[in-house]
Amino acid sequence: MLLKKIATLALLLTVGLRAETDPAAYQKQQKDIERRESRELQKVDQAEEQERIKVRTRERDELAKVQRDALVTTGAATATVVATGSMATLDYAKLAAIKFAEDEVRNMVQNQLNPEVATRFTRDRNAINRKYALERAKLDAQQIEGDDAAKQRDQAAKNAEITAKYQAQLDDLNLEQETEAAKLRFTHTTKVNAAERDLAVLTTKHLMEQAGKGAAAVYNPMTDPEYTKLAAVRDAAKSALETALDELRAKINARRTDIENAREDEQAKAAGG
Repeated sequence: MLLKKIATLALLLTVGLRAETDPAAYQKQQKDIERRESRELQKVDQAEEQERIKVRTRERDELAKVQRDALVTTGAATATVVATGSMATLDYAKLAAIKFAEDEVRNMVQNQLNPEVATRFTRDRNAINRKYALERAKLDAQQIEGDDAAKQRDQAAKNAEITAKYQAQLDDLNLEQETEAAKLRFTHTTKVNAAERDLAVLTTKHLMEQAGKGAAAVYNPMTDPEYTKLAAVRDAAKSALETALDELRAKINARRTDIENAREDEQAKAAGG
């Protein structure tokens, strides 16, 4: 009776071991993971596209508003010139403000709206990728064979969990960098756009004044100290943006190194090193 029980137990253990290392079962589980991951990512893609549609709609609406304002402004300017017979009454600042408004709509879309959407759905994708990466790692751990297979499987599963834990921190750090970089680009691009607006006002004013005098509409900005001053403001804004982005990268890289070192330390501790 005892021998029969031992034989039955041995058979159950053998069947269990074969079930864990069966290649066909392993491939089936892999495909199941891939299918579930793909479905979840598809939902994220679809949701993101809906948000992108909203962004594109807002961009069109904002640009259409700018164009309507532009028609009013240019129409009023034309009427003034016709009525007075002079270009001296033109409000060049209002004319230049049209371009500034268009540039700021694009700045808003590129450096605010699009980054907000990207950050939101990249976070969702990262979470899905981590979840299924951990599931795959644990599945792979179950395929380990050998005399100390149980110990090795347990160690591999622990390493997978540690990796997932710190990958979440790295993913969040990357998103933080992208978010902060977008904020910097938005702020500094507004300064660049403002400088470009002022340069446009200056250039248009000189050309119109010369045309009003019957002179050839020729203007050499390089000989104009006022233009040089405004150009320096624009270039300083561009340079300040690059400096700010460099400083952000350096700060984020230092934190990334700390996270990676902490991950290595925890993995070494888990391995008994």
